[in-house]
Amino acid sequence: MTIQSVLLTPKTINNERQNHPELVVQDARELLGLDDGQCDVLRMILLRRGVNKWLYARRRFIRLKHWMKPKVMTATRKDFQYAYEELVHICTLPRWVEWTRHVHRNMRRNEEEATVVGAELYSDLMNAIRAE
Repeated sequence: MTIQSVLLTPKTINNERQNHPELVVQDARELLGLDDGQCDVLRMILLRRGVNKWLYARRRFIRLKHWMKPKVMTATRKDFQYAYEELVHICTLPRWVEWTRHVHRNMRRNEEEATVVGAELYSDLMNAIRAE
């Protein structure tokens, strides 16, 4: 099945795979006939414009939402502190996030294989925030 063979509607959009920049590259390759070099340029554009970071952050927000959902009515101060720290972590992630070219069906595996460059700077920032 090609991307052009599927009619995209507000109802069918939820059936589409998402949250991985390589899916954008694959679609562009198919629709625009990009070669390997052009795909590499597109990957760099996605990285430069923050798309990789946003997709990684989105996955982290979704994971936090699932963690917090059962705790909403019984959450402790410690739970809220953890949630707050995780939100700060997500919002202050370095922009350089490298994704693998392989897209797994399991999004958690995709997220685990992403590399956040500059994470050591983030760790220093988080330690400073916790010390306040």
